[in-house]
Amino acid sequence: MPGYVLIIDVFGVILAVVGFCMAFRQTFVRRLIGRPHMSGLSASQSDDPLTYILRIAGVMIMVFGIVIGGMFTLFNLG
Repeated sequence: MPGYVLIIDVFGVILAVVGFCMAFRQTFVRRLIGRPHMSGLSASQSDDPLTYILRIAGVMIMVFGIVIGGMFTLFNLG
């Protein structure tokens, strides 16, 4: 397998990990960007828009990383 395929695969894995952290490990990402979660609100009152933004963008980045790595590898194997 050529070296450039491995580079694209590593890039896809990095995107998948970053997207996973954005979507499912939001406390870590919130600390990185300096926007801590409001702990005083209950679950029904915490309609923080950043939660939904991180979920949607994280899943999109994660899927893009998986797809670009997988498709590039499959096209070069065939």
